[in-house]
Amino acid sequence: MSAPTAEALGRLWADGYTVVPAVVTGPLLERLRAEADALVAAFEAGHRGDDFWHFTREGESAPVLYRVHNLEQQPGATLAAGLFAAGPLHHLAETILGAPARARVIAMIVKMPKVAAAVPWHRDRTDAEPGRAVNLSLFLDDSDPSNGCLEFVPGSHLLADDADAQKVRTAGPVLTVGAQAGDVAVHDVRAVHASRPNPTARPRRSLVIEFVPNATEAP
Repeated sequence: MSAPTAEALGRLWADGYTVVPAVVTGPLLERLRAEADALVAAFEAGHRGDDFWHFTREGESAPVLYRVHNLEQQPGATLAAGLFAAGPLHHLAETILGAPARARVIAMIVKMPKVAAAVPWHRDRTDAEPGRAVNLSLFLDDSDPSNGCLEFVPGSHLLADDADAQKVRTAGPVLTVGAQAGDVAVHDVRAVHASRPNPTARPRRSLVIEFVPNATEAP
């Protein structure tokens, strides 16, 4: 497993995000991809539930899956549940946070080929101090500007709780953050970010786990 370099950690604390390459590779990555394929296929075959978040495009009737929430509770997501409980992302989070860490929530983000919409500019939450809660996004597919990569406003995690995300984006600068399959994009939950639509034929999926220090009180 790759560990974040001093440069990468410095970028995280200064900018609010960084990318750690090749955290999960080989057979585990391929099995996670197969697990994701099965979850998407189940939705396309008609499976519905409160945790399968979807939308319908204007003028169309077919639902578009964009998130599987509470991923560790879904039948068929055994490997994802294992990552939520222990393993390489926990080790990475503890290195980043400098303390034993616990996972709060895991979800699969799905940018379906040719139909995925953009995610508006937002902050995940602001009830944590900078550097005290991070989201680790394990990419199952390559992500770049063409198929819906992440975008951030550097330093926005240091802004006041009531900062308006859209105004922050307009003021900029805005930087795109690509990743390869197996890389982990790390961002402070306070960072202002968004993602682009996916008009390509390639999927863009990631497993996102939020980590906080063990000593942090539950929200």
